[in-house]
Amino acid sequence: MSTNAEELAEKLRAEGQKNREFFVSLGETDWGVQVYSDGAGWTARDILIHVTETEEDILRLMRRIVAGGEGVAPDFDIDAFNARRVGSAEERPLVDWLAEYGQRRAATAEFVAGLAEADLKTRGRHPFLGDAEVEEMIKLMYLHVQLHIRDVKRALNAA
Repeated sequence: MSTNAEELAEKLRAEGQKNREFFVSLGETDWGVQVYSDGAGWTARDILIHVTETEEDILRLMRRIVAGGEGVAPDFDIDAFNARRVGSAEERPLVDWLAEYGQRRAATAEFVAGLAEADLKTRGRHPFLGDAEVEEMIKLMYLHVQLHIRDVKRALNAA
């Protein structure tokens, strides 16, 4: 474990808690507010499902890269993948999705905390970043959710 890895893990834990608190604060009608008008027209509920599913997907990707894998295929279509993941997600109560997000973020932070400095510098193909170091992928994990939360807040303010 490197000091940098532990700092990244702590940032993931702290951001994960803030993200979860934001989603918990949403009212019943907020969940149905449309956040994006393009593609499948995701709602706040869809955003929670997306960030929850992405948490597991990117953790799995980073594990493969650290173990020597290349990452996603060069022709990986991130938009189609995200649409499929959210569209095929099982219908579960929001409280279950919130708990799942917390569990998955904890698993990600635990994995990151155990990485060596060399692991953080390992490169692989990320679906959004392209060729990138694992450290960059980790940093994008908390930025990714922050951007979606910003969009949810804007949609709620406009509603």
